[in-house]
Amino acid sequence: MHTPKLAATFPVVLALVLSVAPARAETVNCTAITTLPAAITEQGSYCFTGHLSTSITSGIAIEIRASNVILDLNGFKLDGLAAGPGTFAYGIVALNSQNITIKNGTIRGFIRGIWLADTGESLGQVVENIRAEQNPHIGISVEGFGAIVRNNQVVATGGSTILGGDAFGIEVTGQGSRVLNNDVIRTVKQGRGTSLGIFIIAKFGRASGALVVNNRITEADIGIGFFVSSVISSTGKYRDNLTFDVTTPYAGGGTDAGNNN
Repeated sequence: MHTPKLAATFPVVLALVLSVAPARAETVNCTAITTLPAAITEQGSYCFTGHLSTSITSGIAIEIRASNVILDLNGFKLDGLAAGPGTFAYGIVALNSQNITIKNGTIRGFIRGIWLADTGESLGQVVENIRAEQNPHIGISVEGFGAIVRNNQVVATGGSTILGGDAFGIEVTGQGSRVLNNDVIRTVKQGRGTSLGIFIIAKFGRASGALVVNNRITEADIGIGFFVSSVISSTGKYRDNLTFDVTTPYAGGGTDAGNNN
């Protein structure tokens, strides 16, 4: 006998729930980046408030020169496509910085979409929820100790007319890295080059000890590759990864931990 009352109440409760749910996560308490090129020189939280584009053919669109930086694209786009496949411009770059987080947006048209570079000092880098597309050489490149690259979509990497024919969707260099739950789609070599969906490299005499888990790679020469040389080989484990239209799904010094296809 109480059912009609419950039925009448439910739409009201549902309306209240929907009215307080945010449309999307967004960083608003931040320093806005509104022009390019841009340099970040102090720690803090930075964000996009709209799409940004550049036609530079060399240099860096956004350079991070500090540690402890969060850069939230807020769902917007950093676009360098106007420079064409001969570009030598980089999208977002940091060198020897610690605790950098880059997240939530699209980066396209740069020789490397993201490059967090290291000569032995970087640690704690995170790249997440990024769509890296149509970058002619490398979509996402992260170096340093304990890097995490997760929940990204890397699409149509390759086609550089100024570098060798190699193309890398995700490249991770250093020790203790994590590459988790990424989609890497259509990594395309040029000429005699090699295309790798995910490439793990050891550095500075240290084995990498990487974990590569729950990624999906489509169209590449090598799906997941652990670098091997006479000097040092990358190490680590890979598990729960799926490949399609990949010539060699898994190669190099990693250990198959199961459920890879």
